[in-house]
Amino acid sequence: MARWDEILSLPVQNPPMLEFSSGDLVWTKVEGWRDNIDRVALIPFARVDDFVRGESSNKDCPTRFHVEARRRRPPEAPYKPKVDGILEYILYWCSFGPDDHRKGGIVRPSRNTYIPKKKSAGRPNTKRGCTCHFIVKRLIAEPSVALIIYNQDKHVDKKGLPCHGPQDKKAVGTRAMYAPYISEDLRLRVLSLLYVRRLERSIRRSTFELDVDDAVSISMWVESHQNHVFFYEDFSDSDPFVLGIQTEWQLQQMIRFGNRGLVASDSRFGTNKLKYPIHSLVVFNSHNKAIPVAWIIAPRLAFPDPHRWMRALYNRVHTKDPSWKLAGFIVDDPLADTLTIREIFQCSVLVSFWRVRHAWHKNLMKRCSTVEMRAVISRQLGQAFHNICRGQGSMDLFENLMEDFIDASDFVDYFKAVWYPRIGAWITALRTLPLSSQETSTAMEFYHNQMKLRVLNEKTPRIYQRADWLVDKLGTKVHSYFWLDEYSEKDDFARYWKNEWMSGLTSWRKSLKIPDLDVVLNGNSAKVIDQEDRDKIHVLLNPASEFAICDCRWAEMGNLCEHVIKTVKLCRDKGLGLPSTSMFQYNQVLIDLLHCPPHDSLIRDHAVSLSVWVQGQLNALDDVEGRQSKSLENPVAS
Repeated sequence: MARWDEILSLPVQNPPMLEFSSGDLVWTKVEGWRDNIDRVALIPFARVDDFVRGESSNKDCPTRFHVEARRRRPPEAPYKPKVDGILEYILYWCSFGPDDHRKGGIVRPSRNTYIPKKKSAGRPNTKRGCTCHFIVKRLIAEPSVALIIYNQDKHVDKKGLPCHGPQDKKAVGTRAMYAPYISEDLRLRVLSLLYVRRLERSIRRSTFELDVDDAVSISMWVESHQNHVFFYEDFSDSDPFVLGIQTEWQLQQMIRFGNRGLVASDSRFGTNKLKYPIHSLVVFNSHNKAIPVAWIIAPRLAFPDPHRWMRALYNRVHTKDPSWKLAGFIVDDPLADTLTIREIFQCSVLVSFWRVRHAWHKNLMKRCSTVEMRAVISRQLGQAFHNICRGQGSMDLFENLMEDFIDASDFVDYFKAVWYPRIGAWITALRTLPLSSQETSTAMEFYHNQMKLRVLNEKTPRIYQRADWLVDKLGTKVHSYFWLDEYSEKDDFARYWKNEWMSGLTSWRKSLKIPDLDVVLNGNSAKVIDQEDRDKIHVLLNPASEFAICDCRWAEMGNLCEHVIKTVKLCRDKGLGLPSTSMFQYNQVLIDLLHCPPHDSLIRDHAVSLSVWVQGQLNALDDVEGRQSKSLENPVAS
């Protein structure tokens, strides 16, 4: 078999781990140039960086690989699809070579002008003549595949002796790039600190106005940040401008927390201020806080086809981890393309009502001055919402409600002008899609507020009209904020104490810290002791509903506060309130399943057993939360 026929017939290997090395691949020997035998393997070209990082994390000989040489065919250059034609050639070399700056070492003629500095640098010269290197070729015949040629995989010098790492007895102290006997915990801490420094340097050096023309500036940014872009379409006669941003860290978080988990959409951030609003996709970490894993930017009045950027995002994630699969996708827009989401992500679609509740509550506090009237209107809105989710209501509920509260004319006029055109779509969505939980709503509210603090804080409002400013800020500062939120030792950084950096707990998590004894129920009102200032007491109206009215600052901004969540849970535990809408829908699905069994009894039995297991998990979660509340009430006993 000819050389290239043999190479192109090899399988494309795609290990499921985030990073992989040569030990995770099966290598094939083929005839090379000058009677050499090459060790080759094929991997997806999108995963070359994963291979480089994995190969650098060699426990026996930790190092880094740098690009020693690169040749890339210009995109506009014409070419023929030759079987051995190359679109891109990259030579990666161990950072301890190929030059040898040790005593008696060999330095290439082009580098013999090096003059040692009189003062010691922050990191001494580490070139030790290592011969370990490999070649990556992107072929014209298969542009999506990378051919790796790896002949010298040993970290030795030209004499065949170990020249760095634990095997090199001379590689000790400051002469080694990495301490050979460093612990894993310390190594991860050092890498994290280095990542912080790189983020800070990126922020300091970043500049957004690369050209006076915003569109040209964006094109230049995309060209220089290819690793941050998963989808890009410039303006055309038929399609609007669309840019999808996802850093390597965001991709890792999407794989880590999205696999068998949830992805939620915040589709309308900045519609009132930004020329290019941000559509965020978030996952939920171990504390159920929202982490942005992708940002999609498009003009305010444009409605780009989501199929293309969703497919590009899914392909990028699936290329990294072929076993990755979503459990559910949460939308916050009743007009979201659920068919596309189901087709691409192959998962259930849920709907979140947090944005609507937030807008209703915020405007009710703003446009209705009487506390008693606020409570009555909020209670009626909550009842209408619950009836619709249970399939017992229609548009008439809201029309009757507006007629009953004609005295609150300011709020009624707002509701008719803003929500009457949209309420029909929301009614359809609430009837046909499962409702996400309150915990998810609090996480999305918290994320939305963080984005306001971290994005909409410029002193000159006209800058919000530029897209190049927005993508630069998202890729540097905003990305750094969320990365630092996940860093375990973030409190050591003085910058993190500032308001725009500081994170915290969601309202749901804060509610778990409120003891039952700090809540006093009294008919249609309740009093909750503030956990930070125990001399302060918050008064709630409609305590059995998440549409309750609370006088705390967070609730006055339209958000679902911890005091409301705590009183709702307490009322439900005492039988004073209805079960949550999510639990009602879950029970309804079980009832429908039992009354309409599938034709295959095995499927029915499996579904029932699965539902019983899920119910057990929910009960166990309630028990854990109950124990946490009791332990906080009586810390001595715990």
